[in-house]
Amino acid sequence: MIKVKRMDHVAVRIDDVEATAAFYSGLLGLPRVAPEMGTMTPAEMNEFRAILQSRTETPIATGGMWIQVGDNQIHMMKSEGGQGHINPFGAHLALEVEDFAAARQSLDERGVPYVEAPDGPTTHQLWLLDPSGNTVELWADRDA
Repeated sequence: MIKVKRMDHVAVRIDDVEATAAFYSGLLGLPRVAPEMGTMTPAEMNEFRAILQSRTETPIATGGMWIQVGDNQIHMMKSEGGQGHINPFGAHLALEVEDFAAARQSLDERGVPYVEAPDGPTTHQLWLLDPSGNTVELWADRDA
């Protein structure tokens, strides 16, 4: 039996490293952490690409960044394809925020579109897109 100890990281696909850094580090205030994507030498990257494509026919990431969120990380890898629309019921990152009203106000001030859930009995929730079309949920306990 597999016993999962904890979540270590979530990996998502991105289009633009700098726009993604501005979103996650600039807007959300999350720190970038090492190791950064792209630390392989060109020869190592070519070898890894060949191994990956021979086994999965999946293109390898061509860059990216890692973000620290509490004890976990988000690994963001530049590659092809994206979702492109806010989907609270699809794949997404969920990030707990300290002050939901302040987070919503910050999005409003910057003109960032989002979908807000109706008031629930225990939580506030909204969803937005990062620059690559990945859905991101911001939530907080109603009592917080």
